[in-house]
Amino acid sequence: MLSGGELSGTDLLLRHREVDRNPLPDQTVLLFQKDTSLAVPVNQVGAAIWEMCDGAHSLDQIVDKLAETYDQERSRIEQDLRTFLGELIRLGFVERRCA
Repeated sequence: MLSGGELSGTDLLLRHREVDRNPLPDQTVLLFQKDTSLAVPVNQVGAAIWEMCDGAHSLDQIVDKLAETYDQERSRIEQDLRTFLGELIRLGFVERRCA
């Protein structure tokens, strides 16, 4: 398990078991870490990314799936994804594993 540092495209992402996913009426999702009582609201894209952090998807695979869905440049998607995942890793919601 690694935390922090630069994410590699082949790193696998795994959400922590102690984090609950709670859908909200406005289509956002509240991620709630039971250990620390930290709550983070995420939009639909963030929720989709969260679901892909299942230990089976690498950063590159998540970028590919998002690029198929959203009309954005792949480089922009990757940059935004790295920022988002970096924050989730920093907060202890997600961990990365070298493939």
